[in-house]
Amino acid sequence: MQRRVTIGEYEVLIEAEQHLGTTQLAGAIGYVVRYSIARPDCRPIRGDLLSVHSYDLIDGTDYFRSADAALDHGVAKARDDIATLSPEVNRTHPGISAYAR
Repeated sequence: MQRRVTIGEYEVLIEAEQHLGTTQLAGAIGYVVRYSIARPDCRPIRGDLLSVHSYDLIDGTDYFRSADAALDHGVAKARDDIATLSPEVNRTHPGISAYAR
């Protein structure tokens, strides 16, 4: 299952995937989620990277119970990642708040 969202100047693709148990009899035991961030104008995200990808994310120590819960978590985590991409935050020196003016 996929969800596409625009967050600021970034396009985000969130994908939830069913995780199967170790045997066929176990069946689906939950969902993992991952996201990719890119710009529609094809400018780099960080350095010369055109996109940023997350690892498979789970809910703490367990799998998500539904695809919608996994997708919602992916959107929240992508927002957190995008917050670190803000040009204002990236220009500040360590120990100096980006919001102190």
